[in-house]
Amino acid sequence: MLRVLVILCVVFFANQALAGVPEAREVARLNNCPPKKIEVLQNYPGASGRTLYRVSCALPKAVGEQPGGADTILIECQQSLCALKRPIEAGK
Repeated sequence: MLRVLVILCVVFFANQALAGVPEAREVARLNNCPPKKIEVLQNYPGASGRTLYRVSCALPKAVGEQPGGADTILIECQQSLCALKRPIEAGK
């Protein structure tokens, strides 16, 4: 019984993404998005171990301009590497 429990724990917690919020923050900064808020959107434990972050950008507002472009980006971290997945347009 104890062996089965140990095996299930090892399989369940195996190889989660090693990269975390600091790495996602750095990728956001490198893509001209000063991070305002970083939240975990999805977490996929297992052999590939990846995490998807939603990063809200703290963009400066110009006087008289309508907000446009991406104000949020998705960053995917797999193991110890993080990369920009795609921008999300304002209001979506």
